Amino acid sequence: MRGGLSLRPTYYEALRRLTLQLAGVQMGSDHAFLVETRLSQLARKEGYETLDAMIEDLFAVGQARLAVHVVSALVERDTHFNRDPASLDALFDTALPDLVEKRGGGRIDLLSYGCGSGQDLYSIAIRARHAAARAMLAPVDLHLKGVDYPSQALERARTGRYTHFEIQRGLSARDMIAHFTPDPVADSTDWLAAAHLRETVKFQDMHLLSGTQEAEAFHVVLFRGAIGQYGHAARIRVIRTLAKLLRPHGYLVTGSDEDLGEIHPGLEKVESAPGLYRRRVVQQEPAPVIGKPPPGRTTFEPPVARRAHG
Repeated sequence: MRGGLSLRPTYYEALRRLTLQLAGVQMGSDHAFLVETRLSQLARKEGYETLDAMIEDLFAVGQARLAVHVVSALVERDTHFNRDPASLDALFDTALPDLVEKRGGGRIDLLSYGCGSGQDLYSIAIRARHAAARAMLAPVDLHLKGVDYPSQALERARTGRYTHFEIQRGLSARDMIAHFTPDPVADSTDWLAAAHLRETVKFQDMHLLSGTQEAEAFHVVLFRGAIGQYGHAARIRVIRTLAKLLRPHGYLVTGSDEDLGEIHPGLEKVESAPGLYRRRVVQQEPAPVIGKPPPGRTTFEPPVARRAHG
């Protein structure tokens, strides 16, 4: 370890194993600085005097709640508004128009799996308003939901609160003014999502590897920019889970540069749209045509053979 880092090497390895066990995420061996930065903030929030004290308490006592919060802090992904535009194009140019046509309009439910601090969903809400204003998309009742491990990032998503740096990262000045307002708190440089955005988006904390068992079905599931972080076994499990969450004709949206390879059961890749997978339509075998029983019978069962008498 480089100078300036306080945790013992054995704790880094223990944290890597814990993250893989609880979240299925394979944390790199060169993330020591990131680990200490994120967990130091969590330690202060949890009331510990030092990071070492929190980690020692975690592994000595085995607190389940603290373990979830530690892992949540470690797997939090860096994101920003309107990231990966090609993937969003696939959603708005292919997936949503197809769903609107097949369903004849009405409500469309979209899930962001691993939503982090929520910029993806707010970006989609803004883009949907642009598309409606320009008549680029048929009228649609779009309902957005984000799920992730409980974390400070998820709390920021719920409140729609972002720093000045975050608000400028990916948003045009016009969208910033139209959809966000400066925090009225004195000396704050944060921005808050406007009410018309927050009312279309909901966020829920969930254990991503097990909490989806009771989740409702969705027309679209977003899982962008995270596939490479999962170990092989967890990757298979996640993709299978998300495929089961899709309604008929539903879509899975990954990053435009991500490829599921052969791991997409129940899905088929949309070749014309990067990062887009459609739920495979299972062709049902036609039911057999049942006619009338043969003359002289009341059923299709063959007559019982008479016993030969000696």
